[in-house]
Amino acid sequence: MNKIQQLFSALIIVLVLGGALSCKKTFDAPPGPSDDLNIVANTSIQVLKSRHTVASQIDVIGDDIIICGIVSANDKSGNFYKQLFIQDTSGAMQIMIDASSLYATYPVGRRVYVKCKGLALSDYKGNMQLGIKADVGGVPSVQGIPAALVGQYVLGGSINNPVEPIVVTLNQLSTAMSDRYINALVKLEDFEFDVTNVTYSDTSSYKSTVNRTFSKGCGSKESSIIRTSAYANFAAQTLPVGHGSITAVYTVYTTTKQFIIRDTSDVQFNAPRCVIQPPSASSHISIRQLRSRYVSAPGTKITDSVSISGIVISDAANGNLSTGSVVIQDGDNGINVYFGPVTSVGINIGDSISFYIVGDSLKLYKGAMELDAYGTVPSVIATGRSVTPSVKTINEINTALTRTLGDPLNFEYTLVKILGATATPAGTFSGNKTLTDGSSSPNTMTLYTKSTATFAGQTMPTVASSWIGYPSKYNTTIELQMRSGADVQ
Repeated sequence: MNKIQQLFSALIIVLVLGGALSCKKTFDAPPGPSDDLNIVANTSIQVLKSRHTVASQIDVIGDDIIICGIVSANDKSGNFYKQLFIQDTSGAMQIMIDASSLYATYPVGRRVYVKCKGLALSDYKGNMQLGIKADVGGVPSVQGIPAALVGQYVLGGSINNPVEPIVVTLNQLSTAMSDRYINALVKLEDFEFDVTNVTYSDTSSYKSTVNRTFSKGCGSKESSIIRTSAYANFAAQTLPVGHGSITAVYTVYTTTKQFIIRDTSDVQFNAPRCVIQPPSASSHISIRQLRSRYVSAPGTKITDSVSISGIVISDAANGNLSTGSVVIQDGDNGINVYFGPVTSVGINIGDSISFYIVGDSLKLYKGAMELDAYGTVPSVIATGRSVTPSVKTINEINTALTRTLGDPLNFEYTLVKILGATATPAGTFSGNKTLTDGSSSPNTMTLYTKSTATFAGQTMPTVASSWIGYPSKYNTTIELQMRSGADVQ
């Protein structure tokens, strides 16, 4: 073979090998560092998001818009389902794809180009999403791009691109649909979980998605929630103890800010938790002093660092009090405190608790005073304490609760005992009943029991009895609430 023939043969081999290699570059096989797709983005993600301005409206894209972003989250851990999140320097987008194991084709760090013409832009409860318009039960909606059509719209580019979360504060994040941080991978620093003896999500057969509250700790009101699917492969893991950073995809549900982690490595709590110091004697005020601070609706903010304490006379375990609330009493005065459903767990009737209330608010809820201490973690000083109810007539209760809320003689939310009273109409405790005693007029008041109370279905006594409970107002109605059926003697 002469030199010309050798050169010609070598050229043929190179062409054949080159053709074979190019055939292997299919959509499902990620290419190397170079995109090599002959495609260029002509619109940023944030500009695309700006097209959707009316909540729940479906905006079908009719022009040749192409966006490009790096995959920041996928379905690898099971905490996202048929969702892909991409972001560029302007914003982030959730892409709905009706397929599973998306992480195999779209690993975190892969550059993705999206041909948007024919796709639909909308939102679910304020959270922007991109998919296909479809009719479900005759109702137009946005659904995932069918698996067979994904290659028509979503093209995978280079892999191993760096994905750095955006360091933000909670105050920087809004719930406006156009917020550039919605669907973006963000990082929050200096936080901890409010409770640590529970799992990330529901491990029962119900498979419910669970919200876990995190905050700055030590009773800070700067808090939000991490939302975790029961199908996440880390759902059964216990929340970490400690203090540190959280990396997560920021999402919204109407006016609620919520965060979704990709896996447990997104939670880096390497510092000790914030330690709650016992309140000092100099900063302590009584419930009577606290109630006297109330000025007017909608509420009075507590601006100085003070603490209160009291014995729990009612909790939500009996179902006759709103979840997250406890009623505490100190001397002749009491108050309803709303800690929130997480931090009220483990607080029981008979516990003596103490906590700081800086930043909390005294508010009226349906005419009754409430201390909004959401997220505050109280210290349990002692257990098994009891409060002896004060014997009062219905007339005395009615007179006391017509006084101003800050009046020390207004014994709203204190434990009282009414002697020789009957309740009508006869039947179970559930609902509104009329209590009548033999005192001077007015000698009637409302006995209220929520239908969810554990004793709501018990039959009330039909003879004159002693009734224990705590009085409060519901708008203009003065009512008594019991803790259990044992409060009737």
